[in-house]
Amino acid sequence: MNSNKTLSKKNLARKDRIKKVACELFLARGFQEVSLSDIIKISGGSYSNIYDCFQSKEGLFFEILNDVCKKHFKLVASQIHISEGKELKENLISFARVFIKIYNTASMVSLGRIIFSQVYNNNNINYLQNWMQDNQKFFAHNLLADLFLKQKDQFIKDNAAKLAITFCNMLKEPYFTLNVLVDSQFMSKKEQEEHIKFIVDLFLNGISNKACKIPNQV
Repeated sequence: MNSNKTLSKKNLARKDRIKKVACELFLARGFQEVSLSDIIKISGGSYSNIYDCFQSKEGLFFEILNDVCKKHFKLVASQIHISEGKELKENLISFARVFIKIYNTASMVSLGRIIFSQVYNNNNINYLQNWMQDNQKFFAHNLLADLFLKQKDQFIKDNAAKLAITFCNMLKEPYFTLNVLVDSQFMSKKEQEEHIKFIVDLFLNGISNKACKIPNQV
């Protein structure tokens, strides 16, 4: 996006309209099957509006992804009930229920398919790399990392970021990747609860075993 240009209210409204229409089309048809002309036919505006705001179709998609990332971060932050007064297990379960619900949706699977397609497109790999760098602070694992930094256990504190990323990946997989690649069925409410219990117990047992093997430092 051309960040040096201040947009009028009218142009901001048009930009939001373009993003909304593009997102709906990308999710319904897939990134490759949607052209800029398809987006313009529904959203209005012109090619110059898109190039001025987003530079390209890829730039448009990754700005949409920016919005989705921030939206999900706010959603997780607002719905989880993490408290330092609660047991770690209770906090992990609270986080997991919100996190896994987001990834167990058709819209997230569609976005996942588009992102996967960009990974193997050498022309667009820079967009993906830049997006990941720019949005690190909006990844949900940061909420867990903050919690882990407040734990008494030194192993957990020393490895807060790595443990947070690991826990989130354990929650998503293998179901999210299977949904992206082969259209597997989404988990039912019961299956989500069973998966959460299994992952939380496995994660906590792993932390406990690892911490026990580290000698106390004097």
